[in-house]
Amino acid sequence: MPALLGGVALRLPAASQAATSSDPAADASGLVERTVQVVASAAAEESAGVDPIQTSGIVPGVFGSVAIPMRNFPVAGRWRKVYSQIGECTQGVACGKRGASFAMLTVGVRDKRFLDKLATVNRVVNTMIGYRKDKEIYGGLDYWATPAETLARGIGDCEDFAILKMAALIKAGVPAQSMSLVVLQDRELKVFHAVLSIATQSGNFILDNLYNDVRRDDELKSYVPLYSFSTDRAWIHGGRPGSDQVAALSGDFTTIAPGEGLQ
Repeated sequence: MPALLGGVALRLPAASQAATSSDPAADASGLVERTVQVVASAAAEESAGVDPIQTSGIVPGVFGSVAIPMRNFPVAGRWRKVYSQIGECTQGVACGKRGASFAMLTVGVRDKRFLDKLATVNRVVNTMIGYRKDKEIYGGLDYWATPAETLARGIGDCEDFAILKMAALIKAGVPAQSMSLVVLQDRELKVFHAVLSIATQSGNFILDNLYNDVRRDDELKSYVPLYSFSTDRAWIHGGRPGSDQVAALSGDFTTIAPGEGLQ
């Protein structure tokens, strides 16, 4: 039975395990060529001694993609850091002046209906934090801040917004396993971007710092997912056979910096 929250059935991934398949070639049929490149990068990371992120098998992905699990992902270190500290601002840790407002938000939405909970968290976080590029804040590209760091500074870029929303929703009762941080390419704006996705039996709901309303993934036609993280799992995303949802990448995933402007 799927978990229920406010009458909405959440889609929770299977228990973490290494991917297995009797026919890996068939499973990967139709995926874009970048899949091979990323798998090679992951293998290089594994040989370098990177701790694996345990994942489930190939699953349907957000934005109509196919998601392939990765055990050793090239940018996994960024996610491990923030996820290990995802709840720190809801456990009495000082998080600046906005920490109290954030705590009030998590308490205030706890008893709301599911979609109202998502909408409130999306809108409030979008107005609570100012947008700045990592290069302006930290002097380098693609720094993934913990919720405490983002609240203390009051500024962040797209993945910082998504991480803070995930932290709020976990405290408000949404299972962490149903949420994922998705790094994607917006083919219309020609930028890399990051959003929070909540998977339910009714589809995927997207919390985006570009929109104060919550949208379903099938409404965002220009978004092409590249990779995603959820708890201790990681995936890369590819297109289904015949899909025109193909990203244009000039490097590997370690060079992607969501929110830093034009590619």
